[in-house]
Amino acid sequence: MDSLQQAVSSVALTIGQWIQPHLYNISLLLVVCFISLYANDIIKVTKRFVARRHFIIRVLCFVAVTGFGMGLLVVFVTPFLSKLLMLLGIKWLGLTLTGAFLVLGVIADKKNQL
Repeated sequence: MDSLQQAVSSVALTIGQWIQPHLYNISLLLVVCFISLYANDIIKVTKRFVARRHFIIRVLCFVAVTGFGMGLLVVFVTPFLSKLLMLLGIKWLGLTLTGAFLVLGVIADKKNQL
């Protein structure tokens, strides 16, 4: 039993070491996938607030929310998520990322985006 535990631990550590150099890009992917799941909802709420406004105000709100709002969210959350994932340790990185992508897949399925 002890040798099995050591083998699983060794495989988990190896996978984590493979993933670690690409962690920023993987974090970026997670953030963008999460935002894309909820972007339609955010745009609907924005439309509700600016529906009867002047064309220029509607365009400026759309640019502010999508370009600056979601863009800044990606820029600021990605490094934070990358550091947060490293706090869990290299050994748990593969399992954590697999779980995160599975959760995103379940959310996408529930929102009928698959």
